[in-house]
Amino acid sequence: MCRSELKNNESLVEPAVEINEAATQNFDLDDDSTSSKVEAIISILKASRKKGDTKTVVFSQWTSFLNIIERQLVKHDFTYTRLDGTMNVAKRDTAINSLTNDPKCTIMLASLAVCSVGLNLVAANQVLMTDIWWAPAIEDQAVDRVHRLGQTRETTVFRLVMEDSIEERVLEIQQRKRELMMTAFQEKSSKRGNETAARMADLEKLLG
Repeated sequence: MCRSELKNNESLVEPAVEINEAATQNFDLDDDSTSSKVEAIISILKASRKKGDTKTVVFSQWTSFLNIIERQLVKHDFTYTRLDGTMNVAKRDTAINSLTNDPKCTIMLASLAVCSVGLNLVAANQVLMTDIWWAPAIEDQAVDRVHRLGQTRETTVFRLVMEDSIEERVLEIQQRKRELMMTAFQEKSSKRGNETAARMADLEKLLG
């Protein structure tokens, strides 16, 4: 930011990047292997497919988990698209266009980090949050990509949480953060109200 010359660049590190499928290709993922959470995702998607008018965005913060879900979608003959940080702009536009304009494409696998802001995904009307992020605002922004201006259908949001796991602790952290945020807004509104009342009282005295 200061634009000054950097004398020593030995301490510089490479920026973090999302792990893509190429980086995880050494892991032997069995197409038949699954978990209770993956089974729940497939169960919800199968029920949605029967309705015929539902499109779903499946969010995860882990692209490696998206890889696992992707294999199950292929196994169960779902037509889907994918959007994550490893894709260039052209591929991202193609993915969004597929979800929006292809009636056969009913699912988008999406990275939470990429899709939390700046996208219009109102072609979908269902959201699956497959894992819990400690910052609730990130999740809220991701859901808002679907439930936003232009959305004409009722939007359903599923949050999949493993019982007796660290995810329940993360939910507690989220709740504390939401409470702190609400308290801050209430205090700010209260201060504004007091300031307005004081100004009105001063004006009444002046005009009195």
